[in-house]
Amino acid sequence: MNVIAKLSLSQVKKNKSRTFWAIAAIVLATALTTCVCSLVASGNVMLVSFLGEDYGMYAGAYKSLLLIPAFFLGAIIFIMAVVVISNVFRISAGERISQFGTLKCVGATSRQIIKSVLYESIFLSVLGIPIGILAGLCLTRGGVGVINLFLDELNALSHIMIKDIYFELKFVISWPSILISAFISLITVSISAWLPARKAAKSSAIDSVRGSGEVRIRKDGKRKGINRLTDFLIQKTFGFEGVLAKKNISRNKRNFKATVITLMIGIIMFIVLGSLNGLAGGLEKILYYATSHTVTADYQSARTRRVNENTGRWESIYPAPIDSTLGNSITKELEKYDGGDVYGMGQDYDTYVAKLPAAYLSADMLRVNELAGQDSYELDVEIIVLDDQHYREVCKRAGVSEGAVILLNHLSYNDKGYLKDITPYSGQLQRIRLFTADGGSREVEIQAQLSKDEIPTELFYPKTNPVRLIVPGATVRGYSWMNAPQDTTGYIEYANSVLAEHFPNQENADYMESGFSARVYMTRDYVRVMNIAIVLVIDFLYCFTVFLMLIGFTNVVSTLSTNVLMRAREFAVLMSIGMTLEGLEKMLAMESILCSLRAIILGVPIGLALTYLINLPIRSMFPIPYRIPAGPMLICSAAVLVITLVITKAATLKLRNQNLIETIRAGGI
Repeated sequence: MNVIAKLSLSQVKKNKSRTFWAIAAIVLATALTTCVCSLVASGNVMLVSFLGEDYGMYAGAYKSLLLIPAFFLGAIIFIMAVVVISNVFRISAGERISQFGTLKCVGATSRQIIKSVLYESIFLSVLGIPIGILAGLCLTRGGVGVINLFLDELNALSHIMIKDIYFELKFVISWPSILISAFISLITVSISAWLPARKAAKSSAIDSVRGSGEVRIRKDGKRKGINRLTDFLIQKTFGFEGVLAKKNISRNKRNFKATVITLMIGIIMFIVLGSLNGLAGGLEKILYYATSHTVTADYQSARTRRVNENTGRWESIYPAPIDSTLGNSITKELEKYDGGDVYGMGQDYDTYVAKLPAAYLSADMLRVNELAGQDSYELDVEIIVLDDQHYREVCKRAGVSEGAVILLNHLSYNDKGYLKDITPYSGQLQRIRLFTADGGSREVEIQAQLSKDEIPTELFYPKTNPVRLIVPGATVRGYSWMNAPQDTTGYIEYANSVLAEHFPNQENADYMESGFSARVYMTRDYVRVMNIAIVLVIDFLYCFTVFLMLIGFTNVVSTLSTNVLMRAREFAVLMSIGMTLEGLEKMLAMESILCSLRAIILGVPIGLALTYLINLPIRSMFPIPYRIPAGPMLICSAAVLVITLVITKAATLKLRNQNLIETIRAGGI
């Protein structure tokens, strides 16, 4: 081992506290990198089991889905690790600046100075990276178990709709992933050490010996008036200790810069995740419309979409549609289980379009659809059939006899994140001509219209066609039977047997293999299967953020603790001229508060801006307005203040037992 390497090793052994926090940051960064690489390997194994070695037709999309999030997370880890670890080496280089000056005076070159810091990074990496890889594998093993809990729920729920699908993420030890994570971690530590080492090497020998390479006094210039006003406000609020704390932070900006960045990133990520959690809840509320029914039995015919050769229009072909007579019969059979009220309803969304004269459309409808300037308009039609009992109730509510066609004169639409309701048609609309894709048509006479307040809850959906007609005796693509039984488990079993009797050979068939699908499920579960992927991603990102912030807080602890130890002589001088220990502790507490406030002032606006940008594409698709994530914003801001105060308080405990004279002589506690 050469002299420079021995010198670097002695520094590692001498500064045990700084060495510990540097290794802790390296371990955490390596663990997260290993976890990301290992999860990619596990995801690849799962996709290969489904799609084959080449991922099939959509290989590019699946590879992007797997690699882009990994690259994004890896970039965040890299940036955070470089900020944190380079700050540790910068502090180390700052402490050794006089040593570097002495070495330069006896002939050491800038290259040798850089090597001494890089050797230090290698010694730390030799211990930190292997531990980090083992920790990362353990973290991956636990993460795979947690992910599979979500996937088990997803499998149970999706089995309702697609019989043969099963997701499982397997924990695999991939040596290429381990080698990649080790290489990335080594590069990260090397860059983190090289950046401050290069700056230290540029200092002249005289400046280095004097120790003047770190602190620079800069003139206020145009900010002089602002600084005076700030000092005045801080003094009135926090006293002389607050002003002194502000000046110390200004004088040692580089010492606190990495801490501010670390805290700011944590604030931003928690605000964004809190907003995403709110978006997931809003999406679930939209999908799970207000209804008292807890169990849904559902039948759907398969569908083939093709272009009609004669008209050039898209048309839907249903191999196994269901007529209203059969739907009503099944409704009565299901009601036999416990005598409950089963709501039977069938729909067809794709068969018809309507051409309506402009005179029959309301001003709101014209404005919403930007239809002004035309004589007639083509709108998609939804055909609805109801079971006999509920159809009679609707007819009674509309004031017409049975057999009437009823128009639901209500439309909900998304207006930049807000759900708006309008009455789309005039009361004079009495006839509608319906057209099919093959060019055929039929005229329907409307006997009644129902406004929003008159429409049953079961007929409200997040997205529906603008023309909605209740047509008795129609044949439709699908039919649903909604119920709220007291014995849920028993009813689901009974309903499955009823559907199996009317739609046989479905139990062992793949999804839509028989030309139709029949299923029974908890109504809310249908929404959860749509929302569970979002929840899984949010939970994963929360865990990732927590571990990422552990990397950051190694920097916070190291910086604030080292700040106290490095300034021991300064504190001893202050105490020798009359500052009390309580005043000193107040000054340090104010430094941590001002540092935290700077991170909050920078982080909160950025976090809010990101949440607003994330909400823009969401509210263009769903009526989910932007809401400031006040809860996460306040919680993370308070947490940052408390954590920095606790860390500073713990570091100042060493000041209580110091000997002022010895500290001034030695320059340290």
